[in-house]
Amino acid sequence: MKELLEGLGIDPGALLVNVVGFAILVYLLKRFAFGRIGQFMDERADAIEADIEHARADRQQAANALGNLNRDLDEVREQFRAETAESTRRAKQAVADMHAEARAQRQAIVEQGEEQVRRTREAMVADVKAEAADMAVAIAEKVLRDSLDEERQAGLVDGFIRDIGAKAAAEGPQA
Repeated sequence: MKELLEGLGIDPGALLVNVVGFAILVYLLKRFAFGRIGQFMDERADAIEADIEHARADRQQAANALGNLNRDLDEVREQFRAETAESTRRAKQAVADMHAEARAQRQAIVEQGEEQVRRTREAMVADVKAEAADMAVAIAEKVLRDSLDEERQAGLVDGFIRDIGAKAAAEGPQA
């Protein structure tokens, strides 16, 4: 083998020194550097794994928060719908109440008007009766004062009837 190495231009002593030096270098690297590098790599891998887990937890927490927000939003929307429906119902009720009150007021005004017309008519009838009574008294006085013949008595009664008819026509038709 020595011949082969010499044939290739390799010094066997130098080769042995290089192999022993390389083995020592590997041993030293393994003992001091690879352990620390491996430890650093393991720590880095653990940190990355922890960051990934933390990110997963944050994502899950964000998903939960989003779900809660969506639920709260749905509750707010439902509450808004309910309040809107209640406000609409109250507004419709208020309008209905105002209409009912207006109808009641209108009815009261009509009834007051009818009552006033009735009282006015009664007063007018009472006035006509009083006037007729006054006229009857006046005729009776006149009859008593004068001795009437039949022709004159018929004329007075006809005049009395004309006066009552004219008075009734002047006051208008009664309801």
